[in-house]
Amino acid sequence: MTAEPDPTAHANYLWGHTTARGLADLGVDVVFFSPGSRSTPLVLGCESEPRLSCVPVLDERTAAFLALGQSKRTGRPAALICTSGSAPSHWYPAVTEASYSDIPLLLLSADRPPELQECGAGQTINQVHLFGTFVRGFHAVPLPATDPVSLHSLQSVLQQAYSQSTSNRPGPVHLNFPFREPLWPESNPPPALPQLSSLPTLANSLVDPEDNKPPGKLPHARFPVLIAGLDCPSNLPSNLPSNLDSIPILCDSLSPFRESGHPARILRYEHLLRCPEFVQSIRPDLFILLGPLPTSKTLRSWIEQSGAARVVIEPSGRKVDPLEGPSRPLTLNYDEMSKLKLGAPDPTWLSVWTQAERTVESSLHTELARLPISAEPKITRVLSEHLPARSLLYCANSMPIRDLEWFWKPGNLGRRLFGARGVNGIDGTLGTALGLAHLSEQPTYLLCGDLAFLHDSNALLFLSHLIGSLTVILINNQGGGIFEHLPVAQLSEFEKCFSTPQNCDFKKLCEAHALEHLLCENEKDLISFLHNPPVQGMRVIEIRTDRKADRDTRRHLLALSPNT
Repeated sequence: MTAEPDPTAHANYLWGHTTARGLADLGVDVVFFSPGSRSTPLVLGCESEPRLSCVPVLDERTAAFLALGQSKRTGRPAALICTSGSAPSHWYPAVTEASYSDIPLLLLSADRPPELQECGAGQTINQVHLFGTFVRGFHAVPLPATDPVSLHSLQSVLQQAYSQSTSNRPGPVHLNFPFREPLWPESNPPPALPQLSSLPTLANSLVDPEDNKPPGKLPHARFPVLIAGLDCPSNLPSNLPSNLDSIPILCDSLSPFRESGHPARILRYEHLLRCPEFVQSIRPDLFILLGPLPTSKTLRSWIEQSGAARVVIEPSGRKVDPLEGPSRPLTLNYDEMSKLKLGAPDPTWLSVWTQAERTVESSLHTELARLPISAEPKITRVLSEHLPARSLLYCANSMPIRDLEWFWKPGNLGRRLFGARGVNGIDGTLGTALGLAHLSEQPTYLLCGDLAFLHDSNALLFLSHLIGSLTVILINNQGGGIFEHLPVAQLSEFEKCFSTPQNCDFKKLCEAHALEHLLCENEKDLISFLHNPPVQGMRVIEIRTDRKADRDTRRHLLALSPNT
């Protein structure tokens, strides 16, 4: 005769399984969890749900960035599970990035019950509203119970959390689950699960707060400029009035337009706007900003100094224009932009931009062809020319993302470009790239510097669970190359306080993780490595560069203008 399970353990069992089933019903398919005792009901519940892929990750910080990368690629929230105490606080960097880059995540933290709070119990902190305003919602989940009303209430909480995470402004949502001991039934077989209705999969719909009223006419303009942010889809022109095809489209460094082949796209705006003669020859009278602005200080300064009107189209309705002067916000889905009405632009306006773009691109192509692969701008250029069609590229912050913005060759192969543009940090670089690659059918590439790689080297512990292909192009310039472009580079304290070179043998680090490491010293080898990524697993291609020489190289390349 089988003993009756402890009522608390029975309730925990039902709570964990109901949560897992609810997540799967809503459309979650990947759960990253870190080991711990208090989270046992959640972990074992998800592990037993066949629709969920449950992935163990030793470090909660890495787990959060893996989930971030996964959600970036799929557009659906991945779920995170961890135990109580300091564990969920390690999610913080990824949560802030997800919040500011509108990436959906579901954060499921286990917690001690109320009687163990604020009394010196071990592994216990105040987890209520732990992430403050960085989450789209917080849910204090009740203690587990077995009655149908409580179980249906849990389902409702999950449904509300998923809806908040995938709303018109996606982002992370925190659910805090207290559990009493015993955490799991010792009886075998386990108790039967009650019959509960499945939760419907929720579609993400962006709603215009103005009840979808037509936005009306844009300000009349003969010389308008369209600026495509990183989230603006590359198929946008098919939804636009025909006269908008005659407007220059300045593309964010990660904008899909870079890979669209659209004839109006402008990638060399950094060069053009550094040329006083070109700036004086153009007089824009309207900027149409599609989402957040590119990070280019040159571009932002030019927009402010022009004094031209600005219309900011952002589907979520959040404020994304940090520039001085008034701007007109429009909460409008990008696929509804055919509602906009715009007067005919000057027929020569686009050609002024495209001709200048071609001139700079030709000069840039000639200059980059002369550089060795040990020059960092050349590495980015080779990637733009040889990454496979439809592959994924995650570009680290600091110099790699700027080199992508300045030197990426226009393409039409549909490569997808990713980065951490929420808070623009280097933390979580490797973990996010691994999250992008995991379960992807396309090869994934990461372009990063040595400091970004080392800052997140704990993510290498995930390699035994990686299902996918990741190739890391590791630029080893012995420190933080971006600081070479700042005035502090002239100070005697520069190397110690800012550049911070690290004494690391990357080959030995890779060997410690049974990871393939290749030292690349010529362009031909790099092209071969790019064309032949690993079918499964991760490879590191190290390229050693000189950051001080590259500082001068970039200055020379950015000085190229339509007049050279």
